[in-house]
Amino acid sequence: MSNRHLRSAGVLCLLALFCLAGCGPGLTPEEKKYVQAHEEPGVAGFVKKLLSRYFFASSLSSRPDRVFLGHTSIVWTVDFAPDGKTLASAGADKDIIVWNAETGVPVHTLRAHTESVMRVAFSPDGKTLASGAQDKLIHLWNTESGTLSGTLTAHDGWIVSLAFSPDGKWLASASNDRRIIVWDVQKMRIEKVLEGHSDVVDAVAFSPDGRHLVSGGDDRLVLVWDVKQGGEPLMTLQGHASFLKAVSYAPDGKTIASAGLDQQIILWDAVTGTQIRTLAGQEGMIFCLDWSRDGRRLASGGDSLLIWDAASGEILKNIRSFYGFVNGVAFSPDGKHLSTAQYNKAVLLFDRVP
Repeated sequence: MSNRHLRSAGVLCLLALFCLAGCGPGLTPEEKKYVQAHEEPGVAGFVKKLLSRYFFASSLSSRPDRVFLGHTSIVWTVDFAPDGKTLASAGADKDIIVWNAETGVPVHTLRAHTESVMRVAFSPDGKTLASGAQDKLIHLWNTESGTLSGTLTAHDGWIVSLAFSPDGKWLASASNDRRIIVWDVQKMRIEKVLEGHSDVVDAVAFSPDGRHLVSGGDDRLVLVWDVKQGGEPLMTLQGHASFLKAVSYAPDGKTIASAGLDQQIILWDAVTGTQIRTLAGQEGMIFCLDWSRDGRRLASGGDSLLIWDAASGEILKNIRSFYGFVNGVAFSPDGKHLSTAQYNKAVLLFDRVP
């Protein structure tokens, strides 16, 4: 063994002894359960466990208030019900779990998809939960009974993103077949097919008035559509240097936010299409965005979780946790809580949101 390897081993042993000595704050029961679920065999796993327990517990500013454990693989998506009492998550284990947001107890576990579930979205009235998966299907669920109420089929690829219109009449779906389909939810039929992206469409979002739809994709473009008119996009917004993974309208409808693998968030004027501001400071890829309902804050997730002041562009909080990559993020309707879907099988809930 080389001197360099000996030194590294010595440092690891010292750190492990430091952890064994009880230095640093203790773990919560949920954190202990999480660490135990991710333990690895052997000496390396033992040292890694001790180190993770110490650094996990030492990151007090990054610790979630609640940890929901139930998924057995990557969690891709999370969404709050309109009343804020429940939230839904889904992922690579094909399960959709509807949780009591206060207690973390599962209300329903919904199973019908045969591949990884990429996105869930509650209808505005909270009575329906839509789920889209790699099996190319969109399932509609009755949230009260937890039963399957319908299935939408037309895409030739994975369902990557879903969004209900504000009145709940339409559901927009985006796919890696490069198409956006707008569905009439009540009649269970296609209303419009929007084609304009030259690559995977990763994200869709309705404007607050329901008249427009914004989309973003791997072609690095942000497209704005007139939903009723269909046809060609109203605007094509260019400014990103890599794949787009998230788009979102501000609650007042005046601003569009877009983000992706180029590590920046661009805020656009929703009427003129001009760039208002670029938010820079997030390290690594950005996979998800969500506005607080008052429009004052914007949350972005990826390698870390950032909360921004939307008006000034200032970072209000940079949350780094031991739960890994952030795949999905959602503000509660009252803006007091923030939930995340994590690569490492967990759903997190933060109460101390600035």
